[in-house]
Amino acid sequence: MLISGAGRTLANLLQVIRQGRLDLEIVLVISSKPGVAGLDIAEAAGIPTRVIRPRDFASVAEYSTAHYAVIEQYGADLVLMAGFLRQLDIPQAWTDRVLNIHPSLLPQAAAYAAGKGMYGIRVHQAVLAHGDTVSGATVHVVTAEYDSGPPLMTVEVPVLPGDDAAILADRVFAAECDLYPTALRHYMQLHPELLRE
Repeated sequence: MLISGAGRTLANLLQVIRQGRLDLEIVLVISSKPGVAGLDIAEAAGIPTRVIRPRDFASVAEYSTAHYAVIEQYGADLVLMAGFLRQLDIPQAWTDRVLNIHPSLLPQAAAYAAGKGMYGIRVHQAVLAHGDTVSGATVHVVTAEYDSGPPLMTVEVPVLPGDDAAILADRVFAAECDLYPTALRHYMQLHPELLRE
């Protein structure tokens, strides 16, 4: 799992796994930043962690290569992004095996609420500024361009009169907590080769 911050999605997935509602093992958490709360969540759960900082690499290609080298050491079959704020190349061996959750509806909101620099509260501010009456979240396959891969599953949430970005963010995150596990179960059904005995 790749993170850059608080690790709320990581905590949610760990809870769903513990409850037996998702047959998945998180074998490694990589953060693009040191000292973030998500690393503490992983360590408390006994999950190995690594920090791979983009500033330590000369290019996206080198940064990406460093990630896959570590990921493959841990025998991971799938890479899950959750609040990971960096771009990664997707080599052929990992095509369709890197997933992300984005806090807006894609591709509908791609022009104003997705792409480089559009994360967290900024996404919800953009949705409100656009005048949308519906927002939501999308689990999508990651490609080389930010937030442009094919959607796997979406969930809609209403934008209500009086919403500000923080209120909308909370409503969308609550929906994400069900969406990501559901999308992962669906993905595993489509890719039974990833299931282990």
